[in-house]
Amino acid sequence: MDMLLALGLSIGVLIAGWTYVALGPAALPVWAGIVAWGAFFAAGGKAAGLQKTIAANLSGVFWAFVALYASGQLGGGLPVLSGLVGVVAFAMVLQAKIPALGFIPGAFLGAATTVSVVVGASGTYVNTIIALVAGAVLGFVSELIAGKLAKPAA
Repeated sequence: MDMLLALGLSIGVLIAGWTYVALGPAALPVWAGIVAWGAFFAAGGKAAGLQKTIAANLSGVFWAFVALYASGQLGGGLPVLSGLVGVVAFAMVLQAKIPALGFIPGAFLGAATTVSVVVGASGTYVNTIIALVAGAVLGFVSELIAGKLAKPAA
């Protein structure tokens, strides 16, 4: 079996399980895990991609919290929130000077996911974090399984 077919198979099986667990007993935002799963592959996969994804996604959660909390403390409103989103976007880019936080898209995906879950879906920061970490780990596991299933090139 070639690697792409093996990867498709492993992701298909694992994502079905993730969907069942997230939407059922765990009550987690299933799509947040899928966002992190995709980020894992965008970060290059393997252990380094897992580390980059988790660090960047969780930094995005932090920056979204900062923007939302500060907006509330400053009276809210569109101008205040817009300015704070600009400030945290600036911070998410600058933090990339720290190697562990160098995956800028992961930070933006983590922040956007957080705002969508916490504000849009009335979810929690904890559920967002669990789903993001689970998705990145599942990306890593799906890659490992695919590597075992794939037939080595001759």
